[in-house]
Amino acid sequence: MSNSEKSESVISVYAECKYSLRKMISKYLNRASDVEDVLQETFTRTFAADKKKSIDFPKLYLFKTAKHLVYNENINITNTLTEYLDDFASFKNPSKSENPLDLLTEDEERALLQQAMATLPEQCRRVTHLRLTEHFAVKDIAVELNLSLSTVEKHLAKGIERCDRYMREFVNEYQSQEFQESQLHGKRESC
Repeated sequence: MSNSEKSESVISVYAECKYSLRKMISKYLNRASDVEDVLQETFTRTFAADKKKSIDFPKLYLFKTAKHLVYNENINITNTLTEYLDDFASFKNPSKSENPLDLLTEDEERALLQQAMATLPEQCRRVTHLRLTEHFAVKDIAVELNLSLSTVEKHLAKGIERCDRYMREFVNEYQSQEFQESQLHGKRESC
């Protein structure tokens, strides 16, 4: 078989099973652009491999290549999310970015964070506590609590968000009460 006939064989097999490949890939990847990237990479790698050495079962080779590429893509997405959560959780206080808690001392801030964590559901509280108080890495929390990495990431994201909201609301309410008291005090002095 000549090189041009071999290439036509891979091209024709790819054309026949392109829809099935896309359907299989889209089961594991959400974004349409990722699906198209993996589909194109699958064809490119299969075509290049066929040029080097004849592939006896091109359809099987296409699906195996797509499977490996999907696996690698999901690992990249998981690693990116884990790094993002690690960076996000590395803040000692999740509310620090907009400084609504600057008026509190570290001890008051720590106590408020403990109050906020006490409002979380059990598993979410354990994950958030290990990360924010004990400074465990996300991967270590997964091992410690015998949970999957994605479960830990979901609980941590939810825990940080709820703690942040709780602390902001507490400080805003406190500042609002202080403002009202100062207004009342000012009116009394003027009378």
